[in-house]
Amino acid sequence: MGLTAGGAYHGRMRCLRLILVTIVATGCGIADFDVVQPIPEQQVQGSGIPAPLAVLFPLPLDLDLSAQIEKQTTGPIDSVTLTSLALTITDTAQPSGDTDDWSFVDEIRVFVKSSKAGTALPRVEIASTVAPGAVTTIDFTVNDDVNLQPYVSEGSVVESSGSGRIPTDNVSYDGTGVFTVHPL
Repeated sequence: MGLTAGGAYHGRMRCLRLILVTIVATGCGIADFDVVQPIPEQQVQGSGIPAPLAVLFPLPLDLDLSAQIEKQTTGPIDSVTLTSLALTITDTAQPSGDTDDWSFVDEIRVFVKSSKAGTALPRVEIASTVAPGAVTTIDFTVNDDVNLQPYVSEGSVVESSGSGRIPTDNVSYDGTGVFTVHPL
């Protein structure tokens, strides 16, 4: 029982139609893509006198992702989520023989809020870490359930709060936030 030339042709056509239907059914839109947002180097001022860390350093995450989204020519955006956030200690404030780590931090919580006056958007937690310990990189636990797209549209402000102790000497760090854009 063999296939005739015509049967093979019709079989290939059915296969091609199935592939086309699958492509159309899954959508012709652009796939999700990531936007990497560097966090510029900053310093936590140290002190030889142990004291509580009253106000934790700011995290200047710029959620003005519009330019990066426009480069992708995605069309309408369904949502934007924070995928990862990491802070890494740099060598800038480490003279010879000095080693720094994040053991002076007890907790950091990162929030986003709208910069628009009278907004209905609440301030919401997007990432956190608790007692990172003697590590040089903090990988935050992110709340990827928060849709940042409305905040991006209105203009967003990222704030952090935390607790810990002032480090014994200056500590410099930088970092990276990765945001995933989900087109419609």
